[in-house]
Amino acid sequence: MKNFILLLAMAALIPLSSGRGQSLAMDSFPQVTGGPGGFAQQRTFQGRGMRNSEIRRQLEQIKIWQMTKEMDLPTDKAEKFFPLYNRYTEEMRTITIERGRAINALDSVMRSKAGDAAINAQIKRILNYDDQLASTHAKFINSLGGILSPPEVARYMVFEQRFDREIRERIRGMMMRHRMEGPGR
Repeated sequence: MKNFILLLAMAALIPLSSGRGQSLAMDSFPQVTGGPGGFAQQRTFQGRGMRNSEIRRQLEQIKIWQMTKEMDLPTDKAEKFFPLYNRYTEEMRTITIERGRAINALDSVMRSKAGDAAINAQIKRILNYDDQLASTHAKFINSLGGILSPPEVARYMVFEQRFDREIRERIRGMMMRHRMEGPGR
């Protein structure tokens, strides 16, 4: 997931470096600040590389900004929705990090030529995290019924799907262009 978020942010926000061996840097990157109920402002980072956590934070800001615009919630509903959404994303992030650690542990177990029992234990652990992710998502969507109308919940769900799909498409396009151009061109 961490690599996916990094690629996601790179595709959506950061142009690829054209030089061989160069790291991605932020020459002039607009950062959306503000959020629900506020005006979006832009801040530019000059010549500074970004860490995964910075990219993740900025991508989440952009997502919330677009979500706010797309859902067009009245202030009273937005004041209830966004704290719930923030708790949900934090819980999903925590579970995803733990799932990633379990995948790494599975890789280590496989490399150590451990027996089937050890491998199966790690697989079971990963599947447990998958169940937690699905359960957390369902719990969040169900909890929205007390805050949002069914059409508003639907707008949120459609927004999430479209946002994720658009980012994946940008990643794919960026990677294809990069492969066609080749490194160092």
